[in-house]
Amino acid sequence: MLLSTLRLRNFPEDKKDEFPWNLPLIQNLEELEFEKNISFFVGENGSGKSTILEAIAAYTEVPIAGSLRMEDDQSLAGANQLADYLSLRFAEKTYHGFFTRAEDFIGFSRNIKKQINDLEKEAEELKEGWTGGDMKLALGPIEGEKQQLIKRYSKDLEAMSHGEGFLKFFTSRITAKGLYLIDEPEAALSPTRQLSLLSLIMEKVKKTGAHFIIATHSPIMMAVPDSEVFYFQDGKISKIDYKETEHYQMTKMILDTPEAIMKNL
Repeated sequence: MLLSTLRLRNFPEDKKDEFPWNLPLIQNLEELEFEKNISFFVGENGSGKSTILEAIAAYTEVPIAGSLRMEDDQSLAGANQLADYLSLRFAEKTYHGFFTRAEDFIGFSRNIKKQINDLEKEAEELKEGWTGGDMKLALGPIEGEKQQLIKRYSKDLEAMSHGEGFLKFFTSRITAKGLYLIDEPEAALSPTRQLSLLSLIMEKVKKTGAHFIIATHSPIMMAVPDSEVFYFQDGKISKIDYKETEHYQMTKMILDTPEAIMKNL
């Protein structure tokens, strides 16, 4: 693992009625110890799992895959405040990785498309004002940068289905040993695509030793072998087997006895 422990250095008592300090999870936060290269944050909506994940991203300053920088995204203001009070210990430092949420992908894909369009516009303007010499040589750096973007991300991620584009993003960006913080990737992925992402993640762990911390509601995602599940419940965090989670048990119950479940709704 790249990240080994997380704890709260101190608690600002003068802010205990403000977000995120008013969350029971933050008030009760004990040291988390990461022992696997694939770690899942699991819990109900509002349990605090995304807040902790976002704070890790703010602390480590990994790139955010979106259209805004982390410090400029008002939805991450609480995470930025919490990061100032965290203490993280690393088994190994890395400068690779990223943080992403399902909703960030739209901004990211539009940003890539804009970069390609801007390069095309720059090339056209250069052609129009060209007065002599080797135009092909002059256009080379612009064309090269554009082709690298297209090769890595495709010409238009938005033209793909959301799931296809999301998976293409992961394939393009998970390339080295790094810390990858992913919030609810299943929101954009079908069950089959979730398995494709898990296959990619397991391959990168095996080949590079990358560390993935993933907040999820998906029993498919958290079923990956040799992983650990941090369960966020009642303002506390504990490690449990994924089959002990409400997500797994509820899904299994519905699949086993759908008629009985629907009848009692």
